[in-house]
Amino acid sequence: MILDLRTEPDKKALATPHFPTRMQAVIWRNWGLVPVERLALVLGASEEQIREAASNLGLEVSQTGNEAIWLERGYITIIRANWHFLPVEQLLELLGWTEDRLAFTLKEDDFLWIKLGSLKPWTESVKYRVLNEAEQERTRLIRESTAALSDGRQAEKPFDFLNQYRKPAMRENVRVREPGHGEIRLDISWTIEAPSGHPVLDSALERFVTKLERTWGAKWTVRKASALSPNEEINPVMRIEIVPDSSQLTEDHLIVAGTDTLTIRAAAETGIMRGLQWLAGQACEGHAPYLMAGEYRRTTKFDMRIIYSYGAVYGDPLLTPELDPFPEALLERLSNAGVNGIWLQSVLYNLVPLAGLPEELSLNWEQRIAGLRFLADRAAKYGIGVYLYCNEPRSMPVSFFADKPDWQGHTEDGYATLCTSHTEVQQLLSDGIARLFREVPGLAGLFTITMSENWTHCYSRAVGGQTNCPRCSRRTPGEVVAEVNGLIAEGAFREKPEARIVCWTWGWSHSWGWDDQEIRSAIEGLPDNVIVMSTSEEAIPTNIAGSPGQVIDYSMSVVGPGEKSRRTWEVAQARGLRTAAKVQFNNTWECSAVPFLPVFQLIEEHLIRLSDSGVSGLMLSWTLGGYPSLNLELASEYYWDTDSGEKTGIGERMQAKFGSEAGQAIADASAAFGSAFREFPFDLSVLYFAPQNFGPANLLHLEPTGFEATMIGYPYDDLERWRGIYSDAAFAGQFKKLATGWKKGLRLLKAARRRLSAGAHREFDELTTSASAAYLHFYSTYLQIEFVRARQKYLKARSSSVRSKACRKLIDIANKEASNALQLYELVIRDSRIGFEASNHYYYTVQDLCEKALNCRYIVEELQQAEQQIDTM
Repeated sequence: MILDLRTEPDKKALATPHFPTRMQAVIWRNWGLVPVERLALVLGASEEQIREAASNLGLEVSQTGNEAIWLERGYITIIRANWHFLPVEQLLELLGWTEDRLAFTLKEDDFLWIKLGSLKPWTESVKYRVLNEAEQERTRLIRESTAALSDGRQAEKPFDFLNQYRKPAMRENVRVREPGHGEIRLDISWTIEAPSGHPVLDSALERFVTKLERTWGAKWTVRKASALSPNEEINPVMRIEIVPDSSQLTEDHLIVAGTDTLTIRAAAETGIMRGLQWLAGQACEGHAPYLMAGEYRRTTKFDMRIIYSYGAVYGDPLLTPELDPFPEALLERLSNAGVNGIWLQSVLYNLVPLAGLPEELSLNWEQRIAGLRFLADRAAKYGIGVYLYCNEPRSMPVSFFADKPDWQGHTEDGYATLCTSHTEVQQLLSDGIARLFREVPGLAGLFTITMSENWTHCYSRAVGGQTNCPRCSRRTPGEVVAEVNGLIAEGAFREKPEARIVCWTWGWSHSWGWDDQEIRSAIEGLPDNVIVMSTSEEAIPTNIAGSPGQVIDYSMSVVGPGEKSRRTWEVAQARGLRTAAKVQFNNTWECSAVPFLPVFQLIEEHLIRLSDSGVSGLMLSWTLGGYPSLNLELASEYYWDTDSGEKTGIGERMQAKFGSEAGQAIADASAAFGSAFREFPFDLSVLYFAPQNFGPANLLHLEPTGFEATMIGYPYDDLERWRGIYSDAAFAGQFKKLATGWKKGLRLLKAARRRLSAGAHREFDELTTSASAAYLHFYSTYLQIEFVRARQKYLKARSSSVRSKACRKLIDIANKEASNALQLYELVIRDSRIGFEASNHYYYTVQDLCEKALNCRYIVEELQQAEQQIDTM
């Protein structure tokens, strides 16, 4: 049974008049995403008829061949593309899914049902038919307009980034200078003397030696210390020393560099690994493989740095190893960028059976546990621990409580929580967590969300702090939340005392019945040895364009930390608990369609402030922001303290990476991006409903659609919802400022290209592509705002002069939007990362961008005809 997919005939699907027929629109949107034979089956046609219809539209066979991965990893894109075209029965046929699978996906795949608007628009079945003469002529025009684009020149296909995490060998990395006085050469052959019996060290040494040989041709060799004779002398030699020391953290390390001797000393093999990574980085930095003689002591400042996978499928990756969320090359890239933790979603009863719950809920749990063990073992080679998102215990249908009425807690909409004030539920939760750590001893830890969209305990979704549970209503939210965190921590510590249990204060807000005193009460009730994490930017006041507001969730344009987070950390630190900050250093919903936003100075400013806050851990991303980018590389310098305490500035880092001439221009470009980004009109409605995540792919409409914008789903033309707290004019003005300032940064980047050092072009192209795509998203958003505003004037105009002026403005905007779409198309065919975000898959395809050009051309033609009629009045 499919949720409540009732379709109402009066809520008809969007029209697409830029296509001659809806049949052609279905073929267009699914070409290359769904196999031809599946399309033929759905539309009641032969495969040859579908191919002919596609060819007539200008679609080519060269655009196909990637359908299997789309159905595995891009099904949300397919569902979104067909939501307004196919009724449920045909959509199921297109996907090859059962009703139960669609129902589960809509409910559990990161709130997909909400993203689609919590309704299925009404549409008739779409079937193949022969075109009439008028439709054939319009189809011919479409073919002519798309011929230049559909020429098979796509350099990268969607999802190609999955095979590109490993950077190519840098043999073009020629030395730019000879070594200076006191500098040690790292591009010659060395012998590494290492102890035996350390698998993480062995793996790190292998990567270190391989990297230096690939980069510089230097053949370093590893010899075990136990195999060396006592009097044997080796020069030059690197000695690895693991010296247990309880006063040091596991990643602390000391490097002593002499003329022909290097020593790396640490208390644990992960510390040695970090020293090797730093040395390899020094050898590549600035294309000068030298190290100044001396001592380098690096002390860990943020000892927990966890992130989500850039390309993970939200579904069940532990049960489907072929959808590996963390391939080896990604783990290596993340480790080199300073990451030491990765996280995945989890549901406890999927991982271990829980006493009192139906056995079918835990079907295939053994395979998931095996997958989790395997991932933990693989990640450990890179000094990375695996963490699970723990949002427990999950609610159940009311029918579940028929024989367990005492377990039933807060009840709403046919579901009820397992009341965590009941001793049997407490035992279930604690024992389940203990078994999880017993089954996977390599699991690093958990982070909890206790006030969530999911129903867990009786206050988890209690608006205003009011619950209808008879037990918990006599308790406070803080008391219940502290107890739930305590139960989870007790189970984990029972099996693994060193496990990291991170208690996230997300949702501990006024709307859910929380104030400072309630937060203090909850923290004081937490067990010892847990970590208290707060979103760094939460509740920072904003006053953009004269509109007072505040940050809800997270932001990059508003730099944290804010006072609420600081107060929370201070309470936790006074209680003797460690603290962590939830941040986003790559992107946010301010623009999530690019892998990273190159606003280096904003990230640096944030890290400096966090260094003074006392936090010792960082959660670097939610489901968005997991790409191993230049942003993360720059941030990693702040993860360790050095004896000097000095940090290399953005300008110096850019000069070392891209060359002295180009580096400063790139730093200046980033400063321009950051300055422009501060103009972003921050508001939760803007983040979730405005078009900046879809950019030029969002269609224009001559008539109001009547549809409300959905959360990271369909922006439609809903300016009222897009703008949140801002007036129409202020909203448009802010995006104009943002786009104008961002374009200034692009000009600086363009000037830097001709001055790049050898070997820097690939990384510079990644930077430029991300920055250029972000600009097109911001500029397009401004144009879409202005289109809706001009359309309002056009439709309401009573005088021909006002109507004619609005008409001309609409034509101008449509032409610019067509240009934006085609410019973004040029980026997408070269870079498969653009437009992708893990929990939403691809926001758009190349066909969507071509369709936007068709959409704009149709609108221009309609308006030009209307303008002629106005002129004759």
